[in-house]
Amino acid sequence: MLGRLCSKIACARDAVATLTYDYGDQMAAVGPLGRVGDPHAHDLCAIHVERLSVPRGWLVVRHETLRA
Repeated sequence: MLGRLCSKIACARDAVATLTYDYGDQMAAVGPLGRVGDPHAHDLCAIHVERLSVPRGWLVVRHETLRA
């Protein structure tokens, strides 16, 4: 297996982004797929990145890569 799979249960799609949480600041950050797997982060496929929801009052920070 070359890539990593989405962290969502029963999802077999390739991960394209990494999600991390900062509970103290009530923030979720979504960025490009990390170079290595991190046990404190969640790798997500494109569908689950789009469907991401967080608790009310939380901030979602999305790192968008530039497309040529």
